[in-house]
Amino acid sequence: MDAARTIAVFNYGHFTSMRAENGRIRGLGLHLERLDHDARLVFGEGMDAEAVKAAVRAELGDRTDPVNVRVNVFSPDVMMSTLDTIVTPTTLVTVRPAAPWPDSAMRVRSVVYERDLPQVKHVGTFGLLLQRRLARLAGHDDALFVNRSGHISEGTVWNVGFYDGSRVVLPAAPALPGVALQLVRKGLQRLGVPVETRLLTLSDLPGFRSAFATNEAIATQPIAAVDEVEFTVDDELNSLLRRAYLSNPAEPLEP
Repeated sequence: MDAARTIAVFNYGHFTSMRAENGRIRGLGLHLERLDHDARLVFGEGMDAEAVKAAVRAELGDRTDPVNVRVNVFSPDVMMSTLDTIVTPTTLVTVRPAAPWPDSAMRVRSVVYERDLPQVKHVGTFGLLLQRRLARLAGHDDALFVNRSGHISEGTVWNVGFYDGSRVVLPAAPALPGVALQLVRKGLQRLGVPVETRLLTLSDLPGFRSAFATNEAIATQPIAAVDEVEFTVDDELNSLLRRAYLSNPAEPLEP
């Protein structure tokens, strides 16, 4: 309860979300690297990987069903008067049932928005969730962010990619380096599918055949439209993307 109260009243920290099944997590090493990297930026001290895994194991218990695990990193020693100090962060692990991967395609709208410190999965999510809410109230499923320079970066809680019929193209603008996207990219490269990263603007979108979103909760999901630009919802492509994601072996939580 004290940990939950700290997180609720002082919005300073970071987290990662992972899908666990049978005591294994795909991309576990990348999640642990993220937690350590972000803790060093946010708190000045990194995270012990074995301690994180032990905390996740303790919360999972004997569960073998697919679940979403969220590791919140915070410090009860951080307050307005101590923001300039280096502290040892701690974790609060929560577990909830994982939803099935979606089969439907999203229709999203673009919005000019930039997250603070986009390379960190921090808890400052009000702005992006507001953009998702506003998009849904306007009849869309979600929002795609474009930065002040006009470059496409990421979705609200997902990364985005585009397919021109032969290669996958990813935006180069600053965005959260999503673990699911990293796994998809590695898998595509193993499967011999070219992957390119470059700056993209909304005017580039008509040149792509398909678009997709990635995050740990959905793995991959087709995007049917961005604003007025329609994309081909390609079941074969989505199958390829998920095969690329699943080609990364799930890693055990044991020491």
